[in-house]
Amino acid sequence: MSKCNQIQFWSNPTLVDFPPSEMALQRKQYPFLTLDPLTLNAPSSRGGRSPIDPGMLSPGLLSPPLTGGPRSPSLKSPLSPGFSRMINRARSLTSLGSKRSSRRSEANAILNSVPPELWLKVFMNIPLHLLPAVTLTCRSFHALSQPLLFSTISTHPPALPSLALRGAQTSKYRKRILERLEFFFSPRICPSVVECAISPLAPEEDGAPTDDLIDTIFASLSRLPNLKVLSCRYVRLTPKRLAVLQNLQLTTISLEMCFGEIADFADAPSVPLQTVTFKYPDAIRRDKVNPCLLFLSPTHLEQLHATTTSILPTLARSQPFRKLQTLDIPIECITSDIFIQALSRCPAVDHLSLHTSGSVPRSLLESLPEGVLPNLTSYRGPHHYAAVFLRNRYAKRVEISVPSRPHRLGASLPAIDRTLLSLSFRLEGVELPASLLTTIHASFPKLKSLTVGEPALSSADINGVLNASPRHVSLEEITIHIQGRDKFNLWIPPDEAAADAISCFKKTLPALLATYPGLRSVRFMHGSEGASVKWRRSSSGLFVQSAA
Repeated sequence: MSKCNQIQFWSNPTLVDFPPSEMALQRKQYPFLTLDPLTLNAPSSRGGRSPIDPGMLSPGLLSPPLTGGPRSPSLKSPLSPGFSRMINRARSLTSLGSKRSSRRSEANAILNSVPPELWLKVFMNIPLHLLPAVTLTCRSFHALSQPLLFSTISTHPPALPSLALRGAQTSKYRKRILERLEFFFSPRICPSVVECAISPLAPEEDGAPTDDLIDTIFASLSRLPNLKVLSCRYVRLTPKRLAVLQNLQLTTISLEMCFGEIADFADAPSVPLQTVTFKYPDAIRRDKVNPCLLFLSPTHLEQLHATTTSILPTLARSQPFRKLQTLDIPIECITSDIFIQALSRCPAVDHLSLHTSGSVPRSLLESLPEGVLPNLTSYRGPHHYAAVFLRNRYAKRVEISVPSRPHRLGASLPAIDRTLLSLSFRLEGVELPASLLTTIHASFPKLKSLTVGEPALSSADINGVLNASPRHVSLEEITIHIQGRDKFNLWIPPDEAAADAISCFKKTLPALLATYPGLRSVRFMHGSEGASVKWRRSSSGLFVQSAA
């Protein structure tokens, strides 16, 4: 058994790396837990946000998650040999603990009354940032829950020191990678791994031999039986590595600046993937090859996210993608001569996202030709093109991702089909004009959900706008960004900020119900980090605070 497998966790895990030889000297914090801080410190929220532009929208504009359930769906059935070992280990620890101390007899009786298989199902539904506390509860819980901390792993530690010290640290850095791999691919941990990130600090040099360490990582991926998501950055795609990907049971892959040569992709078949993310610039050197075609399977692809317009030729030349439902592409694609041809190969798309980080290009496109994107019902992007894609067709959801001027947004919204059910937007400036709300009410009589991400409004602002707007009987959910004391550049403790939101809710509830008598849910966002407080209407008609 490796030294990494003998680690016991009796302190809170943090992002610390140290050699295993030091563990016998003093009690250290766990070295291999390298999770995204955003994932570690807050519950995950997967709904509504594109994987290629995480900073585009404020958190408040995100729609509720479309799916629920366990954090790792592929681990719902703990019947693999790895999980059997976990369960047997938990049983033995529980039995051993009851013999050692009579003071634990009552606690152990509770543990023994519930089979470890059920505890495991419970732990799989606990948010990742809460699992470290579960591992410290008792030895049985530690044996079951600790491997679940590693549903997401990263093969490479954080960045090296400054350039002045980097030369002497290279061998130590590679040693740390090997130590991580020894632990991650150990029999105890590998069944828990669902997502793996391979991101060396720099791209492999052109013309130089491939990094044997990365080759070792790729060769070891087959030891992860539940691996479904793979993220690669700065990795050269060689025939040997592509052959590994062909034999994995992946559903999702993300490639950032991963290139190869034409000969590498010549005869390789498409990898059967459901979700693909390409993070490439449009300006690519001639000796670099974008591997789009290799990862876009017409018979498997369901979601495509890309930052490059180079995917258009691949889509246009391919067979129809009859399962592709989500298409997330840069807005510059609309100026391409083959844009409509590429869209015609995606008959099942029901959600189109046009992301932009700068100016919005002009296009002569006024509406989609007959038969192109016949199932489209959802749009995310600048307001300029919402009507282009949703005119005269059943519309469910529109998310205006770029802050808009109120009068321009008000002029473009009426062109969208009146069947719209959900609308979210942000405004430039500091006011929400009552005229805009009036336009929304008149244009979308069936609207069920409304989100105003910006500007931040005080209770007086909200009451003033609502009192000047006509009633809308269909609206059931509303989300508003409220103005708090943080507008004075003060840090407000979360509890106090939430209390301010509750106070604002009490002041605005009469006006909300007068304007929206069918209201079932209210969410107030506050602060710059997207925190929120939510209320739901109970069967008695009273609003009860619930989890946001």
